[in-house]
Amino acid sequence: MAKTSLSRKLGIRLSCRNRWVILLILFTTILIAFIGRLTTSVALKEIGDELVWSAAEKGFLGGVLMGIFLISYGFSNVFLSPNIDKYGTKIVLVTSMVGCSFAVFLGAYFGHIYSLFLVSRLILGLTQGVMFPVAAKVIAGWYKKEKRSRANSIFLIGAPVGVAIAPILMGPIIHLYNWQYSFYVVAIIGVILAVPILLFIDDSPSDIDGGRTSNKDIDIKSAFKELLRDSDFKQVLIGFTTVTSFWWGITLWAPTYLEQVYDFQISEMAYVAAIPYTGAILGLLIGSYVSDLKGNPNKIIMFSLFTTSIMIIILTLTPIPNPETAIALLFMIFLFGQLAPPLFFTKLQNSISKDELGSATGLMNGIANTVGIIGPVGVGSVVALTGSYDLGLLTLTVITITGLVIFYKILRNK
Repeated sequence: MAKTSLSRKLGIRLSCRNRWVILLILFTTILIAFIGRLTTSVALKEIGDELVWSAAEKGFLGGVLMGIFLISYGFSNVFLSPNIDKYGTKIVLVTSMVGCSFAVFLGAYFGHIYSLFLVSRLILGLTQGVMFPVAAKVIAGWYKKEKRSRANSIFLIGAPVGVAIAPILMGPIIHLYNWQYSFYVVAIIGVILAVPILLFIDDSPSDIDGGRTSNKDIDIKSAFKELLRDSDFKQVLIGFTTVTSFWWGITLWAPTYLEQVYDFQISEMAYVAAIPYTGAILGLLIGSYVSDLKGNPNKIIMFSLFTTSIMIIILTLTPIPNPETAIALLFMIFLFGQLAPPLFFTKLQNSISKDELGSATGLMNGIANTVGIIGPVGVGSVVALTGSYDLGLLTLTVITITGLVIFYKILRNK
């Protein structure tokens, strides 16, 4: 237990009554992480102009620049998350946040060289891949089963809030200075956040004897094989992969979609552009609350996938009179699309040993986000081939319907 003791000597152990501090730090961590992920998306127009990209190059090269993050992110989830179970949540999360800040800084400093920009995105994915598994393990140690769905929804809300704040934070800086300065600001905030993580994050409260990190060697390969043979885990994996593919496709391309289709200037109207992401916040809260109340997550997941598909079809294939209507539809898309995510994490927390929870969550999140690259890259590829951003977003409907069908088939065969 030496490594665990060393981790705890570096900070202050809180009791159960202070769990809100832990949840606030996790929420803020995910929020800053998502701002870091979205830096490229928000500044894509300015980056493309500086690199003298054509419209087709903005679609393809921009899609690769945004999507390549998911490759290393998925790798990190699967192969680096076991370190959470070995070394504890504090050390892993501090390292992750500092590394994330370094990657954002690197992207700005070498942004004029496309190949090095790609490298910075790969590093960003490696450093951020462990964040959700860390949060899932911390929640399992600090909250009882009947409260975990709602606790999960709070730290997950950091994602849409981060996406909403990204253009608000970066837009004015880009408009007044340049896109590189906006990256530097995000990097500095991340370094500052590492301090409370170091001081307070722990696997469990000081007044609960349990949930401590085990330093024994876990046979990860055997554990992964057993999980992948389990029909319940397969269903969770298919559902979460579908939701993740949709999430990355819509969040990474929504700002560019509004700019290109409706001539909506994100840098000048960042507050209005953030409105759709409040729908995601409501979706996370509603989905977790209804699941705790009704206890039937499968119906909520299928409802989420179906209604999301319908709303994307309405946005892309029907006449939209103005940008305000498009933003209202995006609000509904994000609301329905985010009903399900907390349920996947709760299922794992309630069924997996705490000593292996970081590894198991990393496997789920890693596979989902690696495959999830089809979301942004699929949209970008269709835009590059057709020149139509509407057809590009319609790609996400194909993904969600396919995932819904497979999810339902696994459910019926159980």
